[in-house]
Amino acid sequence: KHIDWKVLGRSDKYYLKQFEEETNLRAYILLDTSGSMGYGSGAMSKLEYSATLAACLCYLLLMQSDAVGLVLFGKDLIKYIPPRSKGSHLQALLQVLEGLKAQGTSNLPGVLNEFAEKEPRRSLIIILSDFFDNIPEVLKSLRQFKQRKNEIVLFHILDSYELEFPFDKLTLFESMEDSNQVLAEPSTIRDSYMAELSRFMEELRQGCLEGQIDHWLINTSTPLDRALLKYLSTRDRLSHSRFSTRR
Repeated sequence: KHIDWKVLGRSDKYYLKQFEEETNLRAYILLDTSGSMGYGSGAMSKLEYSATLAACLCYLLLMQSDAVGLVLFGKDLIKYIPPRSKGSHLQALLQVLEGLKAQGTSNLPGVLNEFAEKEPRRSLIIILSDFFDNIPEVLKSLRQFKQRKNEIVLFHILDSYELEFPFDKLTLFESMEDSNQVLAEPSTIRDSYMAELSRFMEELRQGCLEGQIDHWLINTSTPLDRALLKYLSTRDRLSHSRFSTRR
Protein backbone atom coordinates (compact mmCIF):
# COMPACT_ATOMS: atom_id res chain seq x y z
CA LYS A 1 0.00 0.00 0.00
CA HIS A 2 3.03 2.31 0.31
CA ILE A 3 4.17 1.89 -3.33
CA ASP A 4 4.48 5.23 -5.11
CA TRP A 5 2.42 4.42 -8.20
CA LYS A 6 3.16 7.73 -9.92
CA VAL A 7 6.91 7.07 -9.81
CA LEU A 8 6.34 3.49 -10.99
CA GLY A 9 4.39 4.75 -13.99
CA ARG A 10 7.13 7.19 -14.97
CA SER A 11 10.20 5.07 -14.31
CA ASP A 12 9.01 1.45 -14.22
CA LYS A 13 10.78 1.19 -10.85
CA TYR A 14 9.25 0.43 -7.47
CA TYR A 15 9.62 3.03 -4.76
CA LEU A 16 8.16 2.87 -1.27
CA LYS A 17 6.83 6.05 0.31
CA GLN A 18 8.43 7.03 3.59
CA PHE A 19 6.56 9.02 6.20
CA GLU A 20 7.74 11.17 9.05
CA GLU A 21 6.35 9.98 12.36
CA GLU A 22 3.39 12.14 13.31
CA THR A 23 3.78 14.00 16.58
CA ASN A 24 1.69 12.95 19.54
CA LEU A 25 1.56 16.46 20.92
CA ARG A 26 0.31 19.68 19.40
CA ALA A 27 1.05 22.73 21.53
CA TYR A 28 0.21 26.43 21.40
CA ILE A 29 1.95 29.10 23.44
CA LEU A 30 -0.18 32.20 24.00
CA LEU A 31 1.81 35.25 25.13
CA ASP A 32 0.23 38.40 26.57
CA THR A 33 1.82 41.57 25.15
CA SER A 34 -0.57 44.11 26.72
CA GLY A 35 0.76 47.25 28.39
CA SER A 36 0.82 45.89 31.94
CA MET A 37 3.28 43.20 30.85
CA GLY A 38 5.86 45.95 30.29
CA TYR A 39 6.23 46.52 34.03
CA GLY A 40 9.46 45.46 35.66
CA SER A 41 11.23 46.45 38.86
CA GLY A 42 14.27 44.31 38.18
CA ALA A 43 16.46 43.29 35.25
CA MET A 44 13.55 42.01 33.16
CA SER A 45 10.02 43.18 32.57
CA LYS A 46 7.18 40.68 32.81
CA LEU A 47 7.06 40.54 29.01
CA GLU A 48 10.81 39.95 28.65
CA TYR A 49 10.67 37.23 31.28
CA SER A 50 7.63 35.61 29.65
CA ALA A 51 9.10 35.78 26.14
CA THR A 52 12.28 34.08 27.35
CA LEU A 53 10.25 31.40 29.11
CA ALA A 54 8.19 30.93 25.93
CA ALA A 55 11.39 30.49 23.91
CA CYS A 56 12.60 27.79 26.32
CA LEU A 57 9.30 25.93 26.05
CA CYS A 58 9.38 26.15 22.25
CA TYR A 59 12.87 24.66 22.26
CA LEU A 60 11.92 21.78 24.58
CA LEU A 61 8.83 20.90 22.57
CA LEU A 62 10.59 21.01 19.20
CA MET A 63 13.56 18.99 20.43
CA GLN A 64 11.23 16.05 21.01
CA SER A 65 9.55 16.52 17.62
CA ASP A 66 6.32 17.97 18.99
CA ALA A 67 4.46 20.62 17.00
CA VAL A 68 4.39 24.06 18.60
CA GLY A 69 2.63 27.25 17.54
CA LEU A 70 2.73 30.79 18.92
CA VAL A 71 0.00 33.36 19.55
CA LEU A 72 0.65 36.98 20.60
CA PHE A 73 -2.30 38.82 22.07
CA GLY A 74 -3.46 41.99 23.78
CA LYS A 75 -6.89 43.40 23.18
CA ASP A 76 -7.03 41.25 20.03
CA LEU A 77 -5.15 38.30 18.59
CA ILE A 78 -2.07 40.10 17.24
CA LYS A 79 -0.08 37.31 15.62
CA TYR A 80 -0.74 33.63 14.96
CA ILE A 81 1.96 31.16 13.92
CA PRO A 82 0.52 27.68 13.31
CA PRO A 83 2.16 24.64 14.94
CA ARG A 84 5.01 22.88 13.18
CA SER A 85 7.37 20.21 14.43
CA LYS A 86 10.47 20.78 12.29
CA GLY A 87 13.58 22.01 14.05
CA SER A 88 13.88 24.89 11.58
CA HIS A 89 10.59 26.25 12.97
CA LEU A 90 12.42 27.35 16.14
CA GLN A 91 14.20 30.22 14.38
CA ALA A 92 10.90 31.63 13.12
CA LEU A 93 9.46 31.51 16.64
CA LEU A 94 12.53 33.14 18.20
CA GLN A 95 12.44 35.98 15.68
CA VAL A 96 8.87 36.78 16.71
CA LEU A 97 9.71 36.59 20.43
CA GLU A 98 12.71 38.90 20.14
CA GLY A 99 12.22 42.58 20.90
CA LEU A 100 8.52 42.50 21.72
CA LYS A 101 6.91 45.70 23.00
CA ALA A 102 4.13 45.77 25.58
CA GLN A 103 1.25 48.05 24.64
CA GLY A 104 -2.51 48.40 24.72
CA THR A 105 -5.12 46.69 26.85
CA SER A 106 -5.86 43.00 27.37
CA ASN A 107 -8.96 41.04 26.44
CA LEU A 108 -8.05 37.40 27.01
CA PRO A 109 -11.64 36.05 26.90
CA GLY A 110 -12.19 37.63 23.47
CA VAL A 111 -8.82 36.37 22.24
CA LEU A 112 -9.59 32.84 23.43
CA ASN A 113 -12.89 32.89 21.57
CA GLU A 114 -11.09 34.00 18.41
CA PHE A 115 -8.34 31.44 18.91
CA ALA A 116 -10.91 28.64 19.32
CA GLU A 117 -11.77 29.06 15.63
CA LYS A 118 -8.13 28.34 14.68
CA GLU A 119 -7.64 25.41 17.07
CA PRO A 120 -9.85 22.58 15.83
CA ARG A 121 -7.89 19.69 17.35
CA ARG A 122 -7.09 18.67 20.90
CA SER A 123 -3.93 20.44 22.03
CA LEU A 124 -1.73 21.57 24.88
CA ILE A 125 -2.44 25.28 25.46
CA ILE A 126 0.12 27.28 27.46
CA ILE A 127 -0.76 30.87 28.42
CA LEU A 128 1.78 33.35 29.79
CA SER A 129 0.20 36.47 31.27
CA ASP A 130 -0.28 38.57 34.38
CA PHE A 131 -4.02 37.86 33.95
CA PHE A 132 -5.04 41.42 34.80
CA ASP A 133 -8.37 40.79 33.16
CA ASN A 134 -11.95 39.76 33.84
CA ILE A 135 -11.19 36.54 35.73
CA PRO A 136 -14.73 35.02 35.65
CA GLU A 137 -14.83 35.49 31.86
CA VAL A 138 -11.29 34.12 31.48
CA LEU A 139 -12.22 30.99 33.46
CA LYS A 140 -15.42 30.57 31.47
CA SER A 141 -13.46 30.60 28.20
CA LEU A 142 -10.83 28.22 29.57
CA ARG A 143 -13.50 25.75 30.68
CA GLN A 144 -14.78 25.60 27.12
CA PHE A 145 -11.33 24.52 25.97
CA LYS A 146 -11.21 21.89 28.71
CA GLN A 147 -14.56 20.51 27.55
CA ARG A 148 -12.90 19.90 24.19
CA LYS A 149 -10.27 17.76 25.96
CA ASN A 150 -7.46 20.33 25.71
CA GLU A 151 -4.78 20.45 28.38
CA ILE A 152 -4.24 23.97 29.71
CA VAL A 153 -1.28 25.40 31.60
CA LEU A 154 -1.26 28.96 32.95
CA PHE A 155 2.01 30.69 33.79
CA HIS A 156 0.90 33.57 36.01
CA ILE A 157 3.75 36.06 35.69
CA LEU A 158 3.96 38.83 38.31
CA ASP A 159 6.70 41.23 39.37
CA SER A 160 8.00 41.14 42.95
CA TYR A 161 6.89 44.75 43.51
CA GLU A 162 3.36 43.79 42.49
CA LEU A 163 3.42 40.90 44.93
CA GLU A 164 5.05 42.71 47.86
CA PHE A 165 4.14 46.40 47.38
CA PRO A 166 7.39 47.68 48.97
CA PHE A 167 6.74 51.38 48.31
CA ASP A 168 7.23 53.64 51.33
CA LYS A 169 7.16 57.21 50.00
CA LEU A 170 4.55 59.36 48.31
CA THR A 171 4.26 57.74 44.89
CA LEU A 172 2.58 58.51 41.58
CA PHE A 173 1.11 55.25 40.28
CA GLU A 174 0.54 55.29 36.51
CA SER A 175 -1.53 52.81 34.52
CA MET A 176 0.43 51.14 31.72
CA GLU A 177 -2.70 50.47 29.65
CA ASP A 178 -4.47 53.85 29.78
CA SER A 179 -3.93 57.42 31.06
CA ASN A 180 -5.08 56.88 34.67
CA GLN A 181 -2.81 58.13 37.45
CA VAL A 182 -3.08 57.99 41.24
CA LEU A 183 -0.90 59.95 43.66
CA ALA A 184 -0.97 58.14 46.98
CA GLU A 185 0.82 57.55 50.25
CA PRO A 186 1.62 53.79 50.09
CA SER A 187 1.02 53.25 53.81
CA THR A 188 -2.61 54.34 53.42
CA ILE A 189 -3.43 51.96 50.56
CA ARG A 190 -1.14 48.97 51.25
CA ASP A 191 -3.71 46.94 53.19
CA SER A 192 -6.48 47.44 50.62
CA TYR A 193 -4.06 46.73 47.75
CA MET A 194 -2.81 43.50 49.31
CA ALA A 195 -6.38 42.40 50.09
CA GLU A 196 -7.45 43.00 46.48
CA LEU A 197 -4.35 41.24 45.14
CA SER A 198 -5.04 38.26 47.38
CA ARG A 199 -8.67 38.12 46.24
CA PHE A 200 -7.64 38.32 42.58
CA MET A 201 -5.01 35.58 42.89
CA GLU A 202 -7.27 33.28 44.91
CA GLU A 203 -10.13 33.67 42.41
CA LEU A 204 -7.86 32.57 39.58
CA ARG A 205 -6.17 29.82 41.58
CA GLN A 206 -9.45 28.37 42.85
CA GLY A 207 -11.06 28.56 39.41
CA CYS A 208 -8.14 26.67 37.90
CA LEU A 209 -8.29 24.07 40.66
CA GLU A 210 -11.99 23.46 40.06
CA GLY A 211 -11.50 23.36 36.29
CA GLN A 212 -8.47 21.01 36.46
CA ILE A 213 -6.28 23.66 34.87
CA ASP A 214 -2.58 23.86 35.80
CA HIS A 215 -1.78 27.21 37.41
CA TRP A 216 1.81 28.26 38.10
CA LEU A 217 2.51 31.57 39.82
CA ILE A 218 5.98 32.87 38.92
CA ASN A 219 7.72 35.88 40.47
CA THR A 220 10.00 37.52 37.90
CA SER A 221 12.71 37.80 40.57
CA THR A 222 13.01 33.99 40.43
CA PRO A 223 15.85 32.92 38.10
CA LEU A 224 14.18 31.65 34.98
CA ASP A 225 16.03 28.34 34.89
CA ARG A 226 14.97 27.62 38.47
CA ALA A 227 11.32 28.44 37.73
CA LEU A 228 11.30 26.24 34.64
CA LEU A 229 13.06 23.34 36.36
CA LYS A 230 10.60 23.46 39.27
CA TYR A 231 7.68 23.36 36.85
CA LEU A 232 9.06 20.48 34.79
CA SER A 233 10.13 18.38 37.79
CA THR A 234 6.75 18.85 39.48
CA ARG A 235 4.87 17.78 36.35
CA ASP A 236 7.23 14.85 36.02
CA ARG A 237 6.38 13.66 39.53
CA LEU A 238 2.68 14.08 38.92
CA SER A 239 2.93 12.31 35.55
CA HIS A 240 0.84 15.02 33.92
CA SER A 241 3.00 15.72 30.92
CA ARG A 242 4.97 13.91 28.29
CA PHE A 243 7.20 16.82 27.31
CA SER A 244 8.45 17.21 30.89
CA THR A 245 9.98 13.76 30.98
CA ARG A 246 11.26 12.99 27.47
CA ARG A 247 14.85 13.67 26.51
